[in-house]
Amino acid sequence: MSRLVRFALILLLALGALAAGLYASVAPPAPLELPPQGAVLDDVTLIRPGEGREAHRRVVVSGGAIERIEAAGEGGPFAGMYVLPGLNDLHAHFPPASPLGQTELFAFLFLYHGVTGVRDAGDVDGTATEPLVRGVAGGHFPGPRVAACGMFVDAGPPLWKNTLQARNPAEGRAAVETLAARGFACVKAYNGLDAETLAAIRDAAHARGLPVIGHVPRAIPYEVARLDDVQHFTGVPPAADPALRFPLSLRAWDGLDAARLETVIAESLRSNIANTPTLVVLDRMIASEDPERVTAEPDVLLLPRMYRDVVWSPREPTSVTSRLQPEDFAMLRRVLAAEKQTLRAMAERGVRLRTGTDTLVAFVVPGASLHRELRLWVDAGLSPEQALAASMRESATALGTPGLGELRAGAPAELVIFREDPTRSLDALDSLAGVVRDGRLHTREALDAQLARYRAHFDAPLYDALVTPVVRRMLARTRG
Repeated sequence: MSRLVRFALILLLALGALAAGLYASVAPPAPLELPPQGAVLDDVTLIRPGEGREAHRRVVVSGGAIERIEAAGEGGPFAGMYVLPGLNDLHAHFPPASPLGQTELFAFLFLYHGVTGVRDAGDVDGTATEPLVRGVAGGHFPGPRVAACGMFVDAGPPLWKNTLQARNPAEGRAAVETLAARGFACVKAYNGLDAETLAAIRDAAHARGLPVIGHVPRAIPYEVARLDDVQHFTGVPPAADPALRFPLSLRAWDGLDAARLETVIAESLRSNIANTPTLVVLDRMIASEDPERVTAEPDVLLLPRMYRDVVWSPREPTSVTSRLQPEDFAMLRRVLAAEKQTLRAMAERGVRLRTGTDTLVAFVVPGASLHRELRLWVDAGLSPEQALAASMRESATALGTPGLGELRAGAPAELVIFREDPTRSLDALDSLAGVVRDGRLHTREALDAQLARYRAHFDAPLYDALVTPVVRRMLARTRG
């Protein structure tokens, strides 16, 4: 063999080894292994938020369901702890599919924080939902139960790539048929729809058994839109200037008065409209006024550096908050206070309220931000038990699975186990001892070990050096 041929072979082997090493540095670690279905939680206190509690009970899980609930026996590793239905996040978005393992990471972080059910409120580019649903349902990686809206439905030039256009009633009905045919669980209405088209969408969706959720369109009053589930309190104050983009469009909240709020509450009760406020979005935007502090928060550090330093960074010129002035942040604080007052008023009157976070928005971390959302509800004047009831019971009903959110024989086994009682104080959310998802018990020890593996991988210098600059260039091209 000639010297040149030997050199070429050695070079090819070296390049192959380098490529394999680079791939290994960015490919995610193996997902958390799925435990077998079935569990016994003995001598625990069952809490049905807003309904009551039972002490010294044994919960027997078989398959993916609660088989029976009976008097406690001899106890076990969870003796003396508290068992509640799982938390639910009804406004989440997942990252686009990529070899970087972000779908699996987001799904894991929801589960790590006791979130067993999620509504995917829109797939931004059309690549996120399918691998998520396939991965969780197929047992390829653990994650929450997912009900997905799939595409956005909007008129005019789409804000998001994965949008079905509905510029008239016929296109609105066709959009619903497309979503139903693809097996999606909800219809996500968006900003530009007109009243006639939205009415056609609503009628077609209800005929298919699909709820219409989303933004109250800018040109339609809340009481005319009559969405089944209003996101972010859109439409509560009518759009003062439909041309204003978010977040400056939130200035409309300065004009909200008692009469308008009464109109919204009365219509919500009359038309059975639910609201998913996502207060945490504003809370995180306000926090971004201090970039040093927000990028160092413990929950933000659960995600790779590319999020805090590129995708979400207030220092990047493409960030929404990079253009905000001190008076704009003052406005956001007024809006958050007004939204808390709205939440409290709706709760006092019996309006249906659900919990969601809007993950993918800056500094809204999967799972951890639902804990923040619940705390914001308590800051607004609700009790911890009221906030948990909204997430564990009311929000569960929106995912379309019979019995979800109930603690009874035959109900889906979607449970969270705490060492302390979270209905007394939400500080107890940090005492999570285990999560039962689809009848599979994930102990805190197993969850912590997997989180450590993810952190070691995503925080590794080589991963960071390879991925962060690439993501910066990609986003610059996309946003530019």
